[in-house]
Amino acid sequence: MTIGRGAKTHFSRVAPVYTRLRNTDPEIVETIASRFPQRDHIELADVGCGTGRYSALILDHLNGNARMFCCDASEEMLMQCRQTLRQTMIGKHVEFVQTSADNLPMADNSLDAVVTFNAVHHFDLEPFVREAARVLSPGGVLAIYTRTPEQNARTIWGQHFPGFNEYERRLYTRKQLEGAIRPVAALKLDSVQEFSFRRSEPTDILKERARHHHYSTFALYPAEEFERAFAAFEQTLAGLTNGSDSVSHSAENTLVLARKQS
Repeated sequence: MTIGRGAKTHFSRVAPVYTRLRNTDPEIVETIASRFPQRDHIELADVGCGTGRYSALILDHLNGNARMFCCDASEEMLMQCRQTLRQTMIGKHVEFVQTSADNLPMADNSLDAVVTFNAVHHFDLEPFVREAARVLSPGGVLAIYTRTPEQNARTIWGQHFPGFNEYERRLYTRKQLEGAIRPVAALKLDSVQEFSFRRSEPTDILKERARHHHYSTFALYPAEEFERAFAAFEQTLAGLTNGSDSVSHSAENTLVLARKQS
């Protein structure tokens, strides 16, 4: 994937705490897996796999009847992914690949699925989609799970962390996501679905996520500006709790599904 030096430094720093601090939406895995080709054995790649949170869920859902290529540009993220998955039986069905999203080291027509979770904003979108089309076999599925700028603006961060929307300019719109797939003759856009999850989380966890930059957006702030924004966010959280130590908020995501044509 095409990520700059700042992003690489960010992921190197957060890799050890990434799994603990990030939310994972297990419900989405069943939706995606239901679209995989109906085969006894599935070959797939999780591009921008990070620490393997979704890789593990997919492999578990497939009962080990799969081989997963966990692909990421960050060596540190892959190290964490390897440690996580090799502690389980499903780790025997995984290969760990340090690579860019637009130059996957897999043969043409070799994969049943290419998936990516909350990482596509680090990719050059059009080259990634073309590369996914190349490695997918006929009937194979491309699944992009992400957040649009509009959805990002409605998160607790977009609403209450000063500057969050202004600094986060990497997210693709739904129009851009659809527009990257339609010109690729080998792919047919299957569906675009939107999901909303209601969460109730302790304020201490939310503050820790910001402090540890659980979104790389936070790494885009100059240090002094981040401190000012963080202090304002703390004050806002205090007003949202109504005497509780938890805050209820919504998280929205978009799932784009496309299929390789015969």
